[in-house]
Formats: sequence, structure tokens, C-alpha cells
Amino acid sequence: MTSETTDWSGRLHRSRVALALYFRRLLSPPLPGDGLLLFGFLEGVLGWGLSWTFSRDPSLAPFGLVQSIVAVWILLTVGIVFFGVTYTSPSVRRNRVWLVWGGLNVAATLVNVAALAGVVPSAALQYAYWHPWLAVLGTGYLVTALYNWESPQIRRQERVVYALAGVVTLGLLAGSLGPLRGFVTLNIFAIGAVVHLVPIGHDVLADAVLIARRQ
Repeated sequence: MTSETTDWSGRLHRSRVALALYFRRLLSPPLPGDGLLLFGFLEGVLGWGLSWTFSRDPSLAPFGLVQSIVAVWILLTVGIVFFGVTYTSPSVRRNRVWLVWGGLNVAATLVNVAALAGVVPSAALQYAYWHPWLAVLGTGYLVTALYNWESPQIRRQERVVYALAGVVTLGLLAGSLGPLRGFVTLNIFAIGAVVHLVPIGHDVLADAVLIARRQ
């Protein structure tokens, strides 16, 4: 075995150990910001995945199609807010960006509940289900990208990805009110999954790659 091969093998081992420790830290209370980010990623996988599954086969929806999808997002929103309040570090709970995300998620959930309760006017009912969630994602990502721009906690590349995701999401939301109505409506769960998961996945993966390269 050459010294180059030995060195590469050693670096690979150190990278694996470092990444294992990194992800263990992310998932160990009190959760850091990236730990809560992972829960946000999981929320997206479950939320959009179950929504798509119910839409493809409504017989799987236990309470009716729309009611079941809304119930999924209520449970996920309550869950991530609970984790955010209970299991995160104080610095995360005081972070204004996370507070904005929490407020946006709660607001979208309340709009969904109001729609099911018949409180939303009939003329606006068609915009009271998935439209608020695109607004949440677009607004939340723009806030994440632009808030405290000089802070080193979020690298410039990550800010650019969040900003692009926010602009694209709000663009799709605006387009869904006009020329893109059919496209967005037919593919909303796939679109929602992409715009929800790609920016978060990029953030977590970029951190993991950076840690691995430092070994």
C-alpha cells in the first residue's frame, strides 16, 4: 500500500468520523440551528410526500382528501414548533429568522383551518390551501437570505441559494394566479417538495462537505 493510498484512506476515515459526530450533534438536544433545519427537511419530506400520496390515491386519506392533507400539515407544524420551543438552544429560540419561520408556518396553518371551518369567503377559498404554503416558503427563504447579510453564520453561497429559491417560489405563486395556474395546480406537491427541500438540503450538504474536506 502506497503512502498516498494510506493518506487517502486515513482522510476518508477521519471524514466519516467527523460527519458522524456532526450529524449526532445536530440531532442531540439542545438542537443547534442546523439541527432544526434537518427537522424542517423531514417536515418537507413527510408533508409533501403524504400530500402527493393522498392526491394520487384518495382512498388512502383517512378523513377525506383535503381534510387529511391539512391534518398532516397541522401535525407537522405543531411538531416542528414544539421541537423549536422545547429542544433547541436558547440562541436558536431567540433567532429572529427562526421566529419569522415559526410565525409564517402558524399563519399558513390557521388559514388552512379557517378554510376547512368555512370562515374563508367562497371567492377566496381556492387560494386558502396550498397558496399560503408557497407564500411561507418564498417569504421565509428571502428573509433567511437577506437578514443580517454580513453575518458569517450563513455563507454567501447559501444566501444566494435561499434568495433564488425565494424568488422562484414567489414567482410560481404569482404565476399560479395567471398563466401558470394549470401547471402549478397540477404539479403543486412536486413543486412544493422541490422548493422546500432543495435549499435546506443544499445548506446541510454544504456544511457536511466543508467538514469532510477539512479532515
